[in-house]
Amino acid sequence: MGGPRAPHTPWIQSCDLARRWAGAMGYAPRMPALRTAIRRLVLTVASLSFTGASCGPSVLGLMPGVLNDPQNLSLRRSLLASGLAHVCEEVSSRSMPLRFRDEDPVAGRFFPTTCAARELPSGDLYLQLAGQGYVWTDRSLRLGFGAGAAIAYDTDFLLDGATMYVYFRPRASDPPRFSTRFVEDAQVTMLSGMIGKQGGQTLPDRIGTQIMAATLARGFTVIRDPSGGIEYGVGVVAPGARPPEAYRGLDRDRPVLANERVDVHQNQRDFAGPFEVPAGKELGLLISVAGAPAVDVLLVPRAVGDAWLATYTNQPTTTQPPGQPLLDDVVVAGSAYHRSLAVPPGSYYLVLDNTPTAGRTSLPPYPRNDHAAVVSYAVDLE
Repeated sequence: MGGPRAPHTPWIQSCDLARRWAGAMGYAPRMPALRTAIRRLVLTVASLSFTGASCGPSVLGLMPGVLNDPQNLSLRRSLLASGLAHVCEEVSSRSMPLRFRDEDPVAGRFFPTTCAARELPSGDLYLQLAGQGYVWTDRSLRLGFGAGAAIAYDTDFLLDGATMYVYFRPRASDPPRFSTRFVEDAQVTMLSGMIGKQGGQTLPDRIGTQIMAATLARGFTVIRDPSGGIEYGVGVVAPGARPPEAYRGLDRDRPVLANERVDVHQNQRDFAGPFEVPAGKELGLLISVAGAPAVDVLLVPRAVGDAWLATYTNQPTTTQPPGQPLLDDVVVAGSAYHRSLAVPPGSYYLVLDNTPTAGRTSLPPYPRNDHAAVVSYAVDLE
């Protein structure tokens, strides 16, 4: 989602493949039109949102219905191959939302910090990830963790008009490695100590492993709009469909970076993103709140957010941001919040806060009433 980079040789080869295939199928548009289409194809296939060269699915529109034919899997994989070489660059640039069910709001996030990828002899993609995260459950409250996973994916893509659906279907995986760093509920910590380990895992580790394993086992779909907007869906999202969205009818001519609902419980916060803002673009925010009187909304540069996130995933006590936010605002329940922010090019976290240690609001604790905020938010580039 960053600015365009110089084309890599593998992407030129991918475009040549598409051009040769188009000619073989009898599609011979005028060269200026073909060059434009080829440039767009590489942008779409090369990036899932991977920043790389520039071409798009328009050239494939010259072959309606042909590319999606099940018999053309080898062609689709050839077009994807070089883009998948950048998959770690993409995976490490954003978080993985954790939900208990598809229709549920986000309950936590996993942030990959290391990644390795390679193609298997079968053509599948073997991905190894490790990172940190947090998740909230009614049994543990917030649980901070470190985790790792290794999984083989069957990769493919289909087109819905000019929108690309890239599929990562799991073939096989090792059980995720999950290590609890803390449990906010002291009673769960005490109970875990009394029960001891089972199968080498503590009770919180077993809870976290189940959540991670259930998420990874379903695979995911990357949806890339012609505008450059990216959406992630757990499991297989059929062409033309969308993952559960907080807002419907958004302007798809602008890149939509996020569109989801999040549960932000009492004394909790959510680190959405990070989001890449290229030069010449503004960050658009659309936010609404239900279930709590208000939430604080903060925007921080990635360097500040990474340091703040590290404390949030390593200790139950919440802290102030370690640097000055670019935005520190309040969204009141029942109101529609819409802001356009001119920020320097870079990467940013949007922090949705329901704690007394950051932002302008400070609700007293309610031991018998969680006062959880259900936050609907969307982020785009304007």
